[in-house]
Amino acid sequence: MSIKEDLKAVKEELNTEEQFLEGLIRAERFYKKYKKPIIAIAVVAVIAFVGFSVKTYIDENNLKVANEAYLKLIKDPNDSDSAKILKDKNINLYYAYRLQIASKKNDVNILKDVRDNAKDKYLSDLAAYQLASLTKKSDKLNDYINNSKAGLLKNFALLEDAYLLLKEKKKDQAKIKLSSIEVDSPLENIAKNLEYYIK
Repeated sequence: MSIKEDLKAVKEELNTEEQFLEGLIRAERFYKKYKKPIIAIAVVAVIAFVGFSVKTYIDENNLKVANEAYLKLIKDPNDSDSAKILKDKNINLYYAYRLQIASKKNDVNILKDVRDNAKDKYLSDLAAYQLASLTKKSDKLNDYINNSKAGLLKNFALLEDAYLLLKEKKKDQAKIKLSSIEVDSPLENIAKNLEYYIK
């Protein structure tokens, strides 16, 4: 009995080894057949990984440098070197800083620069509204309302325009402006109160 079991075990072991060798031969044939595409895929994967790692490192470094430049500009707004670094490393933060300065000083030239050159449509839109609001003219506010790319402050512009029209005793036009304010706007209650006042 023992010899039969030993023979059976040896036979099973040989079958297992045979299957393993068959698998190796198939893998070798597959590798030889597709050697170039396999190597190409591996090279592309390595290059992509390295490229992603380098880009991540550069982005993090740019963010750090931009933040340091921003902090220096907050302390000293006349630091032109920090302004240049900030503009080179993070253009959106640069224009956000410029918008902040322009808003404090009501500087029309800086607001125009932000409106015309900011890559971020929201920064550009904020500058455009600020410019229109500073003029205190209905036609400028209407230009903002009609041409706003992001429409962030459209309801504020409508409310401000209605107020200007009320000051000019143009009640019917003011009502039209107030009724144009969106229903879900936080300014809706103010608009309704003004409409009630107009009656």
